[in-house]
Amino acid sequence: MCVDEKFQTSKYLRIVPREGDVAVYHSLLGGLSLVDANITHLLNIFHTPQNALEAHTVAPYFSKEQVRSFIATFKSKGFLVYPGCNEYDVIQQKIDQTKESLHKGSQIGVIQLVVTNNCNFKCSYCFINQIYASEKRYASQVSPLNRLMSPEMARIAIENVIKVLKESGKGSLWIQFFGGEPLLNWKTIKFVLEHFEKGDKYGIEINYSIVTNGALFNHEIATYFLKYNVPIVISFDSPRGNERFLLNGKNAFPVIKRSLTILNKNGNRIIFNTVLSKETFDFFDTALVDFALKNGVYEIGVLFDLDPIFYELENTSDIVNKLWDMYIYGNSKGVVVTGYWHMIFQKMVAYDHFKYNSFKTCSATGCQLSIEPSGDVFACKASSGYFGRIGEVYNLLLSDTYKEYTMRAFRNAPECDGCEIENFCSGFCLGPLEKKYGTIQAIEKRTCDVYRELTRKLILNVEKNGIENYQMPPNTPYLNMTEEFCLLQ
Repeated sequence: MCVDEKFQTSKYLRIVPREGDVAVYHSLLGGLSLVDANITHLLNIFHTPQNALEAHTVAPYFSKEQVRSFIATFKSKGFLVYPGCNEYDVIQQKIDQTKESLHKGSQIGVIQLVVTNNCNFKCSYCFINQIYASEKRYASQVSPLNRLMSPEMARIAIENVIKVLKESGKGSLWIQFFGGEPLLNWKTIKFVLEHFEKGDKYGIEINYSIVTNGALFNHEIATYFLKYNVPIVISFDSPRGNERFLLNGKNAFPVIKRSLTILNKNGNRIIFNTVLSKETFDFFDTALVDFALKNGVYEIGVLFDLDPIFYELENTSDIVNKLWDMYIYGNSKGVVVTGYWHMIFQKMVAYDHFKYNSFKTCSATGCQLSIEPSGDVFACKASSGYFGRIGEVYNLLLSDTYKEYTMRAFRNAPECDGCEIENFCSGFCLGPLEKKYGTIQAIEKRTCDVYRELTRKLILNVEKNGIENYQMPPNTPYLNMTEEFCLLQ
């Protein structure tokens, strides 16, 4: 670094005052860090372009070496930039480079393998048949020819994707068994596990997971999932809820409890997926954490209602506080409470997600192929975005729909520009956007408020040993944080 080079704070630098320090991050690149009053003062100095010597002159109690070190560190994070630098041009170059390689499958990493569209439950708030925005998607869902995926179709689908991944230089693939209730087609799941195993004979690493209602487990299934290290994600909202029923009208709780007993005895990894919605709002509470602990579950993923009406019926702060209470309580009990909303914060802590990740919070934006029993490929089970046929995988990668959905991983709707969590959030679920607006280039403002408020809470409460923390040496004169933050604003 030339000593005469001038730098200034980025216009994308975002600050969140905390008790005793300040959190700073770049709203496009991330790099969330904590800084003390002294570093905050240096950031204030660079509101106007400065070189190292000029900054040292303004703040002589910092050595020249300290100032140079500060500049080098925060230049690498994007917090300090050259005067006149058009930062978004740099981002756009990365976006353009990604767009040029889409046809090679460079963004793909996940298969959502819909092994069946049948289900043994009749839940009152299931999104199936309520969320689809196109006749093709609805016809696919109800077609009698699209009920069960054959082992042969599963083999063809996975092998086609593996071929694309290997040609694009990628070394891993994640397969998620999905439905309907996927365990209604145990035959195909078992075939996939036995045939592909962990991917060694295909020269690629394969990981698995399953999203299930949890009613159909037996010793054989539990043993296979343990052997192939398959995390079991069970859709379960509360031990106090009575909204989930079997097709025969009986409450599903007893059969889920039986499955949990089997899985715990077998040593399987179990995760709960719970939905915070208008139907579950009244009984969404910390009782779920206690129930999870009693049943060997140490992770709870919380999803939000896919119906935009929910955010009109409930106050934003009430939604946030409901989830936050469970998050804090879970932490105190050793139960991880997470979800897409938490991934926003995780992306913010990382630096430059363009380089290391192929999506923000929603894998349906190009990273994922949701493959139906018929071989039709959509963005997600909850989306109407149709890409093509898995037997013609290279054609679907060239489709305009695939390109549109993939680029959403890098830039959301135009209204997202300038948002404090702009480059870490995928926005609302694509399916409801398609249905309500006829496009994925839209936002639901009240859900944005939920995501922003939760992210701010996470920033305010993160422990200092949880992220990068910058402090000047103890012999540096300590400055007043309140005064420095007011200047930084």
